[in-house]
Amino acid sequence: MTLQDVFTVNLRKYRKQAALTQEKLAELCDTDPRYIGQLETGRRCPSFAYIEKIASALSIAPYQLFYDELETAAVVMNIERKRQIKTALIERVSQGIQSVIDELC
Repeated sequence: MTLQDVFTVNLRKYRKQAALTQEKLAELCDTDPRYIGQLETGRRCPSFAYIEKIASALSIAPYQLFYDELETAAVVMNIERKRQIKTALIERVSQGIQSVIDELC
């Protein structure tokens, strides 16, 4: 997913969570509702100043408009999978060592 895709998804998500229409968000940001629609469809890209304005109107930190929850979830899943593999390997090695000790004793 591109950064612009992440932005458009998050803008729509946070606007809806705030129970705001595009018109109301536009009013809070002192802009035209069509501009908000264009942002949400990826036809326009906002300036940094406007990103701050949107975030303020939505009562969120600006970075949240660019936070990719799916990518973060994938990283967390990957870390968990590596931990599972490591645990399984340690268990198998321990069993192998124990069987060698049992044969020697």
